[in-house]
Amino acid sequence: MSASTPDPYVGRLLNGRYQIAERLGEGGAGLVYRAKDAKLGRLVAIKVLQQHTVTVPEWRRRFEREAKVLSALAHPNIVTVTDSGIDDDVPYLVMELLQGKTLGDLITEGPLPSPRALDIARQLLRGLAFAHAKGIVHRDLKPDNVFLQALPDQADHVKLLDFGMAKFLEGSGSKTIVDNLTQEGTVFGTPSYMAPEQGRAEPVDERADVYATGVMLFELLTGRTPFSGDKFQEIARAHLSDPIPSLADARPDLSTAAFLQPVVDRAMAKNPAARFPDAASMLAALEAIDAVSRVVAANGGLTAAPKKPLSRLQRMRVVMAHSWRVVVAMTTLAAAMTSVFTYLGRDGARRGGGVAPAAAQSPKTASSSSRAPARDPWQGAVPAALESIRGRLDHGERMSESSLRPVYLFAHQHPDDARPWLLVGRAYAELDWLTDSVERYLRAYRMDPGCRGDPQMLADLLKAVEHPAAGRAAAKAIGDVYGAEAIPAVEKALERQGRDRDATARLTRLREALVR
Repeated sequence: MSASTPDPYVGRLLNGRYQIAERLGEGGAGLVYRAKDAKLGRLVAIKVLQQHTVTVPEWRRRFEREAKVLSALAHPNIVTVTDSGIDDDVPYLVMELLQGKTLGDLITEGPLPSPRALDIARQLLRGLAFAHAKGIVHRDLKPDNVFLQALPDQADHVKLLDFGMAKFLEGSGSKTIVDNLTQEGTVFGTPSYMAPEQGRAEPVDERADVYATGVMLFELLTGRTPFSGDKFQEIARAHLSDPIPSLADARPDLSTAAFLQPVVDRAMAKNPAARFPDAASMLAALEAIDAVSRVVAANGGLTAAPKKPLSRLQRMRVVMAHSWRVVVAMTTLAAAMTSVFTYLGRDGARRGGGVAPAAAQSPKTASSSSRAPARDPWQGAVPAALESIRGRLDHGERMSESSLRPVYLFAHQHPDDARPWLLVGRAYAELDWLTDSVERYLRAYRMDPGCRGDPQMLADLLKAVEHPAAGRAAAKAIGDVYGAEAIPAVEKALERQGRDRDATARLTRLREALVR
């Protein structure tokens, strides 16, 4: 469409409700507009098909599939669809209006610091793990399909976009929603992020998304994709046969390169069987090395990672040759790397990615005498903005992110009050956004250690312990926040019936760690 041609959608009222104001962006088949929901008086994003694709059956089916996929994927790291329909033969999606920029826009600014890159990658994997658990593969992961927005508690809040190429896996409950529309021999995806099996037009599963995430992690850290070329064939050939580039060579100043290279290598393995089996497993690996990167950053960077734990003699030599600060850093790194390489080296079950070795998962259990007295933070006067949300949660209502906006606003206005984050942690746990729930509860605890007396906090953290992706972080949180105080609750959780074997194993390891 030329600049002088009027946009046929601007000014249009869809289904008598959505007033389209301006175009925000476009892709090969779709257009996105800012619009106002006349019924609710709020701004939304509207996605419609381009006019030349409206009459193409394949594009209409993909558009309808995206609506159904996104309606089934309610997660804080996946764009929220609030409505969909057809107006005068034009199908449309109504989504939350995001403010920010795409990951592609951010990457043009250059390579990111390791902590920021890992934070973005972990959020991306959380949303992806949620989709994989529903039996859905994205198949077109790339920076332009990852959106970053600023929240009151997070500078880079990730939202996955564009599930129009999604595939429903065999045996998933979601497959009955709509046909796969997947044909063997058809290439789906974007060349620079395409797994080798995609380039060969072979069937794909979750591991194709893992491969694309590995490519994006490399790009976040180095500012460039691992493979490039002028033509599709050149890029596809590189993905099929070229060795995975070295992070250290691409970015010599990256102090965490030695720790992250094994993750990139496994995510981008040519053979799908050698990759992480799904996003939850890759997420667990990144969380396992988070402590390593933090130690490196705190101590000014180290040029090489220990390949095995330091022996006692090696540690003594370090003591004699270096300052106490380096001793602490190297000892911590050695312990952390034991966990990382143990994890990366084991095969494991497909859903076992969140189960860490007992030694690596043992939470810190400070004595109860060193903890601030626990109290119920909801005793006494409660601000109206919080009491309203709390009442809705007490009545079993599942709160969306948009419903929690008053809580976010209160948190922004009262930065020293832990109670908003307790509510967000509880709301996220109800939605099964368990990793995010653990993070919010820990935020509340760091602000006010006494708030561990919240009547729901420990129960939600125990629920998260049973989850494959959230289990590691939740177990550590319980050790840090409650220590031995949590043992009776853990034992009661173990007495309950109906959980799977892996969940029972996680709770058992937690109890053993708390008893020690």
